Amino acid sequence: MPIVLYYAAGSCSLPALAGLEEAGADYAGVRLVLADGHQRRPEYLAVNPRGRIPTLEVDGVRITENVAVLTTIARLFPAARLLPFDDAVITGRAYELLAWFASGVHVSFAQVGRPERYTRDATAWPALGIGGRENMLAAYAELEARLGDGRTWLLGEAYSLADPYALVFHRWAERLEVATSDYPAFDAHAARVRARPAVARALALETSPRLLVEA
Repeated sequence: MPIVLYYAAGSCSLPALAGLEEAGADYAGVRLVLADGHQRRPEYLAVNPRGRIPTLEVDGVRITENVAVLTTIARLFPAARLLPFDDAVITGRAYELLAWFASGVHVSFAQVGRPERYTRDATAWPALGIGGRENMLAAYAELEARLGDGRTWLLGEAYSLADPYALVFHRWAERLEVATSDYPAFDAHAARVRARPAVARALALETSPRLLVEA
């Protein structure tokens, strides 16, 4: 079953990469350099016409959008227990987080860095940026409150793909000039996620040229 993941350093593809590493999957990685515009090249648009990452390819079938990609990885490798499919309520809570991250938190960040996605009216971009930053701060506060009860992971004591997904937004705080030290529980959670061997491997693979195929 050939598996290929198209991803980029510093992006929201990290949880997919971490999930494959956590599962011990045999897969090929195709690294895109977003700053060089790889996502807009014809070669990649033939893979994903939206020009977004991640894209997962399984037996030649391409899957886009993070929630779908992460669900597919979790279903392909059930022994890794990447999502809590054995409990319907906790599964719902997991998807609640994944959907919020994809359609809420990420959108808020893009309002700051990619306002052209939402309007061609450049005069509106500053207002979009201000609103996006405010929404990001609210998201950080919500994550801090969730983790403030002393839980180890976002869903409780069980690690899931929601955890490396949250790390994406922790990393992006620097771009927003937000001090993560203002969110100590979220900061501690990020450290725990980074300490997982699979996540450490994923972070290393983001920039290692030896194991990656340039798009």
